[in-house]
Amino acid sequence: MTAFLVFTAAAVGTYLIRLSGVALLGGDRELPPGVTRALALVGPAAMAAIVANALLLDGTEWRGFGAWHLAAVVATGVALWKRSMGVTVAAGVVAFGALLLAGL
Repeated sequence: MTAFLVFTAAAVGTYLIRLSGVALLGGDRELPPGVTRALALVGPAAMAAIVANALLLDGTEWRGFGAWHLAAVVATGVALWKRSMGVTVAAGVVAFGALLLAGL
């Protein structure tokens, strides 16, 4: 029961923090251009951190070169070519699956 209460309190606290940002910055206020540019980069930075973690670490150990890295190279090439997130993710998933089926 204690873990449930801790998670519930964390969820409520997180929600209130998010709500406070909307309440404080909402309405007719406009963010400065520097803040707007920085906020536009939060999503890509979070995605890069997730991808880097998946490519470099396997649990707490360094990941050896293999299917993960080759699929990332394929996805990077498709991203530079097509400039589409959906096509890039699909190409990476297909490449990863094919490499796993090939035994890498």
